Amino acid sequence: MFKYIISFVFLVITIVFIYFGYYQDYKRNPKEFKRTLIVLPFGVLAKLFRMESLNKKIKDWANLEDEKEN
Repeated sequence: MFKYIISFVFLVITIVFIYFGYYQDYKRNPKEFKRTLIVLPFGVLAKLFRMESLNKKIKDWANLEDEKEN
């Protein structure tokens, strides 16, 4: 029972952090905000495992670099 309470508390803290931390970014451009939330965990894992080329591709996709060049 205790682990469910701890899990719930961490879930609430994460949701509150995302809401207050990224709300202004979401209002500014929802499409880029969604890309940020999708890319964040993958970028961290790529950096952790030292996959620099994958990390660069992920950052370019998140920042719409490919679409800006075209």
